[in-house]
Amino acid sequence: MAIKTSFKDRALALILAGMLATAPLSGCGSTQVQTQPSTKTETGSVNSYTLTETEALPMYDSYAAEDCMVEPWIDVEFNTEEYAAIDEGGFISTATRPLSTVSADVDTASWCNLRRMARDGYHLAYTDGNNPEAIDDYGYDYYAIPAGAVRIEEMLNYFSYDYAVGKTKDERFGITTHLGPCPWNPDTELLTVGFAAAPEDVASQKGRNLVFLIDVSGSMDSRDKLELLQDAFEVLVDQLDAHDRVSIVTYASGEDLVLDGVSGDNHREILRAIRRLRADGSTNGERGLELAYEVAERNFIEGGVNRIVMASDGDLNVGMTSVSDLHDYVSKKRDTGIYLSVLGFGSGNYKDTKMETLADDGNGSYHYIDCIDEAERVFGERLCANLVPFADDVKVQVEFNPAQVKAYRLIGYENRAIADEDFRDDTVDAGDVGPGAQFTVAYEIVRADSDFEVAGSDLKYQENVTTGSDEWLTATIRYHAFDDDKVHEQELIVDKDAWTENPGEDWSFQAAVIELGMLMRDSEYAGTSSFEQIRKLAGTDRDGFLDVVELL
Repeated sequence: MAIKTSFKDRALALILAGMLATAPLSGCGSTQVQTQPSTKTETGSVNSYTLTETEALPMYDSYAAEDCMVEPWIDVEFNTEEYAAIDEGGFISTATRPLSTVSADVDTASWCNLRRMARDGYHLAYTDGNNPEAIDDYGYDYYAIPAGAVRIEEMLNYFSYDYAVGKTKDERFGITTHLGPCPWNPDTELLTVGFAAAPEDVASQKGRNLVFLIDVSGSMDSRDKLELLQDAFEVLVDQLDAHDRVSIVTYASGEDLVLDGVSGDNHREILRAIRRLRADGSTNGERGLELAYEVAERNFIEGGVNRIVMASDGDLNVGMTSVSDLHDYVSKKRDTGIYLSVLGFGSGNYKDTKMETLADDGNGSYHYIDCIDEAERVFGERLCANLVPFADDVKVQVEFNPAQVKAYRLIGYENRAIADEDFRDDTVDAGDVGPGAQFTVAYEIVRADSDFEVAGSDLKYQENVTTGSDEWLTATIRYHAFDDDKVHEQELIVDKDAWTENPGEDWSFQAAVIELGMLMRDSEYAGTSSFEQIRKLAGTDRDGFLDVVELL
């Protein structure tokens, strides 16, 4: 269990931290000014270039993700973070609706944000009252994990699995299924369907046109925001070369074009511009977005990567400030061929709703950066998957056979659902996937012979059409391929032979992630889920998953 500290203790700690600010520090979250040269390797390294004292800002030590789960970075006594409400879907009768259709989702922001909350001492919502000093005069517990922050599909997609990858032009995605007895409900089965894109990167060969859109408003003035943001972009800069064009647009009360289409191999100039950024003023995201798109269009690379990488805490308070306005503006910009990816930073006033809207409607991915290791993950090992286009408008449709499946429950993807009739309507926008990326869709399934009762399965005039075959379902993926500009479909049939008592380590770990997500959002479908069962299902730790479990 996480150790809860009182606000008095936190305040004292902050005062002591301020007294020690002038002394050299080391370890998690420490700061230092780098003024000495370091050796530049052939492949490059973070902070490889010498900056003068006037150019340099305090920088993070390169600590691991698990090491930053020690002390809160800030005291969140007045919490104005915003998350969209999630209406968790229940079981649906296959007799009334045999189709389930969703947009692909490769975002990982939810998991990293939840990891930050666990580190900062947040607790499960159903334990309200175990930290009385965190409850305000209106009875609101601002250290309870908000249910809206828990998007189970993003939790699943953070981790890597042993999925088959696409190998041909006709099958650019590999489809892998695992099916077995549901660990938290003895009357149901758990199905996971994994999709993995081929690793081919066609777009990068023609160059990358990247516009860094950086929030430098006053709300970004903290070490878990602008300072960490600067370190994160240094990781990205180190991956660039002469084929790339880099621009930097900043926004606060107004907007500023800091760099315009400089060569990607000019690391020193780019790093100097990033390190000189300071936070001050209000947040006019509208002006920044407009200028970023103008710059991206001016430096457009035909057939290459054209992407805006926006970094902010989402606290837009001037110009376009509503989710609806942001949706309308960014959706219109999709036709330019410019993608918009979003990086979230910070806590206390974080606006997740706006950040997710910008990424979803801007044909991009959404990530939350809580430490330098996460920046290295996003911009290092997963650089192509996160920045390079591979397939647009990726949709998944699963058709269940009522002869074998009585009902199903889609796990997660609540804000990614698509109307069944829109699956083959190629004017309907859906998620975008990069080369080598993976995503997972999970279902809790009720067999046709199960005693589990499902509402709405007995309709007087509904014809129950069944095939009588052993097929349980057919999973189909439809996408617009970047390399040939054509729409493709792939499908995989899942029958009774796919079911096994022990589907494997990936499936078991995914079950653990789902159970944790259900406990975090206090789901009515959590069944027998427990932390003990989560630990057992997870087995060997993956990427600090069990570290988070132990903090809750």
